[in-house]
Amino acid sequence: MLEIAIIEDEEKEAAHLGAFLDRFAQETGVELRHSWYSRAADFLEHYQRAYDVVFMDIRMPDMDGMEAAQKLRELDSAVVLIFVTSLAQYAVQGYSVEALDYILKPVNYPAFLLKMKRVVDRCERKKERWLLLNTNSGAVHLREYELRYVEIFDHHIRYHTQQGHYDAYGTLKSVEQSLPEQFFFRCNNQCIVNLRYVAKISGFSVVVDGREFTISRMRKKAFLAQLHRFADLSWEDTP
Repeated sequence: MLEIAIIEDEEKEAAHLGAFLDRFAQETGVELRHSWYSRAADFLEHYQRAYDVVFMDIRMPDMDGMEAAQKLRELDSAVVLIFVTSLAQYAVQGYSVEALDYILKPVNYPAFLLKMKRVVDRCERKKERWLLLNTNSGAVHLREYELRYVEIFDHHIRYHTQQGHYDAYGTLKSVEQSLPEQFFFRCNNQCIVNLRYVAKISGFSVVVDGREFTISRMRKKAFLAQLHRFADLSWEDTP
């Protein structure tokens, strides 16, 4: 079941998009449910990470779609974001908030159908990547992209995630073996990083999610090679 939010100030436009979603579900057999919000502020105020897809109108009163998208990304870095706009030049800005695509108004069904096929494909890929972390507070089930990095201090493991951190007892080697190697890399004897959060590399330092870590000399070549492979893999998902 895909949970979809439509952020659109005009009821007629929202109903038009909702009708297309219903038609798509009927024709393809994809189960989905959509909700409409006329104000971005209302959508964000009580946002729960329950949505798979957000259709965001760019030109709205009070808070425009780009500002709303930036705030949304602070709350949820993985939800699939599609901009809906009457002006293509606004949609180009969508790459700064990792929008998958954009739809031009007036929306026509053939173009919408092509976009939705990409949306479904992206959502299916994301749902396949789950992790099970054994922590001091019990088992934690989360998606791969929610784990940002892992640190160890005298056998005390700390998992840093989107929701906060979780502590456990063990070895970094055992954690390393439990994580998918195409997405995670052990930089040194103290940390493992999620490659999707690598923001900068300088010499033997890497910045991940705002934190700076040292890449050991013996690991740097392998780290760069793995990061390159990850970039190639990620490119398949980019618009």
